[in-house]
Amino acid sequence: MNPKHIQIKDYNYALPDERIAKFPLAQRDSSKLLVYNRGQVEENRFNHLPSYLPKGALMVFNNTKVIQARLRFRKETGALIEIFILEPACPVEYQENFIQRSRCAWFCLVGNLKKWKEGALRQTVVVNGKAIELKATRAETHGTSHRIDFEWEAGPSWAEILEAMGELPIPPYLNRQTEESDKETYQTVYSKIKGS
Repeated sequence: MNPKHIQIKDYNYALPDERIAKFPLAQRDSSKLLVYNRGQVEENRFNHLPSYLPKGALMVFNNTKVIQARLRFRKETGALIEIFILEPACPVEYQENFIQRSRCAWFCLVGNLKKWKEGALRQTVVVNGKAIELKATRAETHGTSHRIDFEWEAGPSWAEILEAMGELPIPPYLNRQTEESDKETYQTVYSKIKGS
């Protein structure tokens, strides 16, 4: 199919709210498993996955942890600006970026961008019992995202700032606010390394 002929409306479908799993099951391996095998589709449970794998199958696990990537800043005018961090710009390695103690930069999506015409955003955040000011400055546009430079007084790491100020970005189709339990239950059981 030629991509020029793809219409987004062809991918719209009704998804009743009552059919959306708002929270994961307590017994994670009891989650539904959709199996496609030689043209046949069936439903099963995740704990039956081994019975579908051929001998010597290669399993690849995503061990990244979803970070608290949604930051909210309130301008002096009252406008709410939401910054959703996507990938590190400086330093470019996730682990190196997370240990920065006074500045870093990320490529981000910005909600309510039209209200952030110029100047830096500032937000006070309490990290390890100490109030610090986080400053966010817009730099160049990078495709559909924007480079945002973050600065704060030396002390806490960027990872600690995200932990204190950030919000876990759950999908909008869940039609609910992020809850404290999501920090644990929204992760895969394999998650260890921050970076998703």
